[in-house]
Amino acid sequence: MIPHRSTALISIVVFVALLLVIFSSSPSPTSDPLTGEEEVTGPAKYVPKLSNFHLPMFRPAAHEPPEQKNSTSGESKWYSHWEWINPFSSSITLDEGRSVLPPLADRPFIYTYYDASSEKHSKEEENADGQLLLAWRRAWYAQGFRPIILGRGEAMNNPMYEAVQRMNLNPDLEADMFRWLAWGNMGTGLLADVHCFPMARVDDALLSYLRRGVDPAQISRFDHIGSALFAGDKVRINDAIHNAIQKENTQAKSMLEIISPELFRVEQPTALAYYSSTSITNHYPEIAEKIVRSPAAGRLALVELINSHLHNTFQNAFPAGIAVLKPFPKYTTALVEPSLRLAKALAQCSTSPMPSSCPPSNQKCHPCSPDKSLVITQPSMYKNTSQLFTIGTLPHPYTLVSLQNNTEEVTSRYIRRETERDAWLKEVTSTVADSELGGSSRAVILKEAVAGDSAIGSSLWMTVESLPAEAGQALPSALLDEFEWQLGFKIPRDGNVDQKNEGKAKESMQHANPSEQGIEREYDLLQKARDAIKDKKNNRVHIKDMAEAWNLADTEVWRFVRAYRARSVVERRRWEDEEKDFVGARLKE
Repeated sequence: MIPHRSTALISIVVFVALLLVIFSSSPSPTSDPLTGEEEVTGPAKYVPKLSNFHLPMFRPAAHEPPEQKNSTSGESKWYSHWEWINPFSSSITLDEGRSVLPPLADRPFIYTYYDASSEKHSKEEENADGQLLLAWRRAWYAQGFRPIILGRGEAMNNPMYEAVQRMNLNPDLEADMFRWLAWGNMGTGLLADVHCFPMARVDDALLSYLRRGVDPAQISRFDHIGSALFAGDKVRINDAIHNAIQKENTQAKSMLEIISPELFRVEQPTALAYYSSTSITNHYPEIAEKIVRSPAAGRLALVELINSHLHNTFQNAFPAGIAVLKPFPKYTTALVEPSLRLAKALAQCSTSPMPSSCPPSNQKCHPCSPDKSLVITQPSMYKNTSQLFTIGTLPHPYTLVSLQNNTEEVTSRYIRRETERDAWLKEVTSTVADSELGGSSRAVILKEAVAGDSAIGSSLWMTVESLPAEAGQALPSALLDEFEWQLGFKIPRDGNVDQKNEGKAKESMQHANPSEQGIEREYDLLQKARDAIKDKKNNRVHIKDMAEAWNLADTEVWRFVRAYRARSVVERRRWEDEEKDFVGARLKE
């Protein structure tokens, strides 16, 4: 008698054999005449091939991406990659402390020409020229370009320089030809007069068009502003120079008079302010008279005027004012005071020799008035609108918990049982995110607000731990310098803003908005939190790590903002180092 278990086993074997017979009796597969692959029919048609499976166990091992050049600064580390819109950078970098940032946008070259040897300048005049060149570089850099100042040396490197030297040219034409020779030697990009400034928002249509690149078929010039700005490909630039040399017109005063018009494409200068001698005489007679009386003093007055126009253009671009984010106002007064100090400086009117004047490109602007300054608000939530300039200050989770608990002696028990996860992020994004969204989704929203295309030029973000930690203390001069390169103009600096001008008596900006626990106590907690975060060997390290683990999304955006600001500083310093061989590098503030 066959055992019961053996009977069951035989039944299973027979069943499997029958299935194999059925499948094997299916019609023979036929070949697809187009692909040459066999067409599968019968039940096997619905059985996926093993090669179509992508099992995790067979995937290549994940490796940490290689370190990129110039990707660290202090405690900040970053990896520039197109997958930056990701809740957590560590899923890409495999490193908790390394943030994924958006790739740096290409900065088109924009050149200007300055020949210090063409005239005998006094030291005062050279200083005035240096201030003008510095203002020009700062304004164009803030708009996403790479400004370079050229001189006679670049013109001499052009193979056509000798041919121009042999020509008996009008002095004005010779100077203009040298400018083009220098541009042709450098290559594709823009050539601007040092008196030509971008006077619009970063997202202006013309400036966005210029950032996308040049037309390889023609050289672009701009109507009504003469030789103030050109954009062209290197081949077309040198073709134009060759065309001008062949015509041998020695009496003309500019290249525009002798280059064939068909080589140009004419655009409208909607976002360009050109402070030509004619514009200065017509619109700013006081400056024109001062230049005649004292060239150095007049040029400095012109620089001051241009800076005030750039600042006023910024103010006009944000009619809703400036928002200084202040979530949890009961205990974050000290936390946002440096940002409020910056906002009040941006809302001021810059010093100007003609306060009620407007740029030559927009004579119908709204001049800055001390009686009607830009509105400053302190909302607890971020508003996604182009009408508002936002200043955001992010605290480390440990810092925020210390302020919430009014003590630096925070415990793991308190963090787990008494605090909400990712509280800062949830509060700040409550108007732009559904209440059901978790911290990871909110982190993506804030990253977009910090580094997205629409955020460039309409916000400034920083971490609390990088700011002053004493009550009433002004902002570090180096930090203000960096903000100016991002904004494109000099920020008004008095004792309340710049530490260089700060007196012995430090003044708070929050008289009408004190915190419940007192601003002095808040600053004390901020300083202790900063020390705890920086010190890797103190007994609070595990509490800091606990705060980070409990607030993963808050920690992620804090590191993201810290790395994003650090990278902008590294990028600018690298650019200045690359420019050190040009004349502009020798003309400093």
